[in-house]
Amino acid sequence: MCSTSCDGEDGLDGVKGDPGTIGETGATGINCWDSNGNGTNDAEEDSNQDGEFNALDCQGADGTDGTNGEDGENGTNGENGTDGVGLEDMLKYGSITVNLQGTRPDGMAFTDAEVFRYTPVDGDDIDTYNSVVPTAVGPDVEYQFEIRRFLSTPDEVYQVAYVDISISITNPGEPSEVFNQATVQLNNYAVIGNDNKYFVLDDDPYDNDGPGISGFMIMDVAFDTTTNNLAFNYSFTVAAANNDSENDLDVSGSVDVFVLEQIN
Repeated sequence: MCSTSCDGEDGLDGVKGDPGTIGETGATGINCWDSNGNGTNDAEEDSNQDGEFNALDCQGADGTDGTNGEDGENGTNGENGTDGVGLEDMLKYGSITVNLQGTRPDGMAFTDAEVFRYTPVDGDDIDTYNSVVPTAVGPDVEYQFEIRRFLSTPDEVYQVAYVDISISITNPGEPSEVFNQATVQLNNYAVIGNDNKYFVLDDDPYDNDGPGISGFMIMDVAFDTTTNNLAFNYSFTVAAANNDSENDLDVSGSVDVFVLEQIN
């Protein structure tokens, strides 16, 4: 007995099925520069500030913080600078303190205090700005003091804010002391308030027996004829019509200076 295999013929292809339904459109992606994901080109997202929004504005995620470095060693202190040329000379002859109390031209009460410290050192200026001239009058000696101190370093063109005191005293600091005459002048001095408003005192000299001056007092006078150190306190009132505040003005202060005597 024997057997054989029989192969049938291939069948025909089946009919193609219908195409499937198209899916819905997916959401629009977010541009890489759109850091807040709102789909709008916001000004702060133009990271390179070129006026355009593109891949150049894309920002990567922040990296992790690096390890803190070690503190460096403390540096050494520098040396103190020196004063400008001539500044020590302008300060070494003492100062005049001025205290003011009154009412401003706008009706506001005020107080003001200033120390005038700077002295010109030019030879031509000493006789009128920082000098003493003694004159024998019988057994007594009359001293004429001329004192000027500037608010800032003196300058012939721009710095004209100063206080002048001219005073004549016989036998200063002694039991026989006699006060002869005095004038005080504030030149181009700005009284500046806390409200950043100001007025300027630029009056004629306040003379001890001049118009509008009352209660003029010179107190605690001391004069060392060896060192020419002069010290005293002063106070007086200036009537409204005689000062630029346009109101009664109380003036007081102290003087502690070294005056110079010319060799004849």
